[in-house]
Amino acid sequence: MRTPNRLAKIVLAAALGSMALTACGTADATGKPPAKVSAAAVGASAKPKPAATPTPTRSLPSDDLAAHPDPEMRFLALFSRVLDGCVPGGLPEPPSPGPEESVPPQNQPGQPMPEEPGDLSVPVDAPEPPPAPKPAPTTSGPVEEVPLTDVEKCTGDAHAERVRTAFDGAAPADYPALQKKLTSLDYPPSRIHRMPDQGGSPRARIDLRFMGGHLVLEITGTPDQVLAEPFGVPETEDVRITEVKRKP
Repeated sequence: MRTPNRLAKIVLAAALGSMALTACGTADATGKPPAKVSAAAVGASAKPKPAATPTPTRSLPSDDLAAHPDPEMRFLALFSRVLDGCVPGGLPEPPSPGPEESVPPQNQPGQPMPEEPGDLSVPVDAPEPPPAPKPAPTTSGPVEEVPLTDVEKCTGDAHAERVRTAFDGAAPADYPALQKKLTSLDYPPSRIHRMPDQGGSPRARIDLRFMGGHLVLEITGTPDQVLAEPFGVPETEDVRITEVKRKP
């Protein structure tokens, strides 16, 4: 006796076969065979419309990040806004990673497993390896300034104009007043470095190096105005921006 599931499958197969025969060769009410439809016409009617290409947009920091309690987060928002004015649409894509490291072939059945590096026998009378070289001392003393890239020149001029506009001709009385004003402009205290006064005028340098950049801003509060000049510093962290010699 056939089970209900098997019987249902037989009925369904018969129905599908009948539908296929009707679609292929059954005549219509007039007795004429149905008109043939070309595959091209079917493909043209079923071809979906191409989707519109979205326009790329640059994601700038939100207002929440610009008002973040962490000074470094506010500096990141400021840095991105100024950079966007010099590189509309965002930074270029980073270089593609190098080829993946090759994976050693797996051991075939019946072959001996290769020895691990730790399994290698070492002669008892082998000489001791030479000591590892000591790390090079960090950079000390004066360092020459380096040239800026075109993007760094653009962003440096934008930061300099921003600082000059903020002071609006009102020169700071001393270094604490200069530092306080720069901090209020979202430059973190950790990036503001005091320089020796120049003729009684306070000076400071703002470290704007970010992700391998070279940009530093020198601020001088003269009695009449505030001067702001961008220049380049080596990107290595062991270089102190206060010891970099400016070109005459």
